[in-house]
Amino acid sequence: MPFLKKIEVENGILGIWELTESVDSLISGFQFSENEKLEFKKFALKKRQSEYLATRLLLQNLLGEKAEIIYHESGRPQIKNSVKNISITHSKNLAAIFISDFLGGIDVEVADRNIDKVAGRFLNPKELSWIEQSKNPKLLKMLFWCAKEAIYKCACQPGLQFDTQIFIPPFDFTNSNFFKGKVILENMIKNYDLWFFELENNIAAYCVEVKNRIT
Repeated sequence: MPFLKKIEVENGILGIWELTESVDSLISGFQFSENEKLEFKKFALKKRQSEYLATRLLLQNLLGEKAEIIYHESGRPQIKNSVKNISITHSKNLAAIFISDFLGGIDVEVADRNIDKVAGRFLNPKELSWIEQSKNPKLLKMLFWCAKEAIYKCACQPGLQFDTQIFIPPFDFTNSNFFKGKVILENMIKNYDLWFFELENNIAAYCVEVKNRIT
C-alpha cells in the first residue's frame, strides 16, 4: 500500500499517504464499522471515496490499530474515544494527517498550482508585497495559502477572513521550515507555531495553537 511516511515531530505525528490505489484495492484493506458504511455510501465520486478510505487506512497505520474518525458539531474531525487532536487534508495525489496533543491544523496543496488570480483574496497587501519581492513568489503564495488553511482548521472559527484576520509575518523560508502566524479577532489574538515541508510536488503546512498547549 502506498503509505509514504510517518514523521515524528515535536508536537505530534504526521502521516502521508499517496493516492494511487483504486477504490476497490483500498476497500480490500479496510474494515468498515456500521457508521463508516453509512458515511461511505454518501460519496458518489471515486475521488472522494478514495480520500475517505486512504485517510482512515493512514490513521490505522499511524496508530497501529483500527480507529474511527467522527466529527464535532463544528465540523472538526476527532478520533473516537481519544483525547488526541486530529487534522486531515488532501491534495490531488496525497492524503495527510496531523495528530497532536495540541489544537492543530494541516493543509497540503500541489506546489505548482497557479493561484496568482486569487492571491489578493487571501493575502493582505503587506504579505503580498513581501512575497512579490521575495526570491520565490510562486512558492510563498502557495505556502501562505496552506498556512492560512491550516490555521483556519485549527481556529475552527466560522467566517474567518483569510486576508483581514489571519496573518503570517515575514520569515526566512530558505533557512528554516518554522514560522509564525496569528488570528486577530474583535476581542482576542490567537498565536500559532507553523512548519512546512515539500513532498512529491506538494507543499504542506501544519500548525499548533500556542496558548492551548497542554503542560
